[in-house]
Amino acid sequence: MSKIVNVGVIGCGTISKAHFEAIQANHLMKLIGVADHDSKKAKSVSQQYGCKVYSNNLELISDPDIQVVVLLTPPGYHNDLIQLCVRYKKNILAEKPIGTSLEKIDTYIKLCEQSGILFSVISQHRFDQATTFLRDKIKGGKLGKVIGTNCIVNWYRDPNYYDSWRGFRELAGGGVLAIQAIHTIDLMLWIMGEVDSVKAYTDRTFHQTIDVEDTAMACLKFQSGSLGVISATTSAFPGYPARLDILGTEGSLTIEGDEVVFYQSKLDKHEKVLVTDKKETVADPGQVSIQSIGAQYQDFLEALDQGRKPLVTSEEARKAFQLLHAINKSSESGEEIKLHELIKGV
Repeated sequence: MSKIVNVGVIGCGTISKAHFEAIQANHLMKLIGVADHDSKKAKSVSQQYGCKVYSNNLELISDPDIQVVVLLTPPGYHNDLIQLCVRYKKNILAEKPIGTSLEKIDTYIKLCEQSGILFSVISQHRFDQATTFLRDKIKGGKLGKVIGTNCIVNWYRDPNYYDSWRGFRELAGGGVLAIQAIHTIDLMLWIMGEVDSVKAYTDRTFHQTIDVEDTAMACLKFQSGSLGVISATTSAFPGYPARLDILGTEGSLTIEGDEVVFYQSKLDKHEKVLVTDKKETVADPGQVSIQSIGAQYQDFLEALDQGRKPLVTSEEARKAFQLLHAINKSSESGEEIKLHELIKGV
């Protein structure tokens, strides 16, 4: 692949810095320009990265020089932006979550499929070195039979964090599950496979003025027969690193953040991992791995060049949102929810 792919970015918020740096680090991508509702912020970014400023989103999306549009806006704005990208035949790479409802997500997927547009959603943890290590150990049988998983994202956010779009379901698509925990949930699903059923509770335990959940606890049964737990909150001061435990009959492994901090197997006695000095918590919403986001950009470019699907398709992103939908539905009804019984788009 030798042709430069021109990129436009909509949204210059907290997460955008990692994206701009990942784009600049890839010699096969060129940042053409940015747009943001805050014109001063957009101008500052353009000066820093040497690109255009567009006066509005339509001006950026309709620019014939741009092949890929990166959406870093709240998911409540995806509807209009994705439809514009479809109209102007722009490939899309969007930050999570993919949308605010299954019905809208299904519409996006269908529109992009019909138009031949490549549509991917950021799930950078699939590209972490720790994830490669984990998948190699499972593929090699080093964990034995995988019996369960713990997906734990217990963070803390000050109440003023929700003063913006994050406190409204119609803009955010959900609370701690959709905004904070969804990356670790996506990784869990990629490792563990499809969920059969879920029993869950959600609540607002600290941030009382928002209309989304700030705490969720769920028990899962996977189609494989394995069991799992999701624990997620933005109310636990000072916050812990996100953690994924994969539990097996012959060995177990723990990822914290984007690092393997524990691994031991009866079948792999010469390779053990035990990290005891990992003390950081996650207080910065923009703290993400530029290397992993860069790897996802590279996969997206190769998918464009080779005419294949990217590793993270829009359908894969839908699976994570469907589980969040089932968790909320279980909390509302008090019942165990079978995921295959959920009507598509409801």
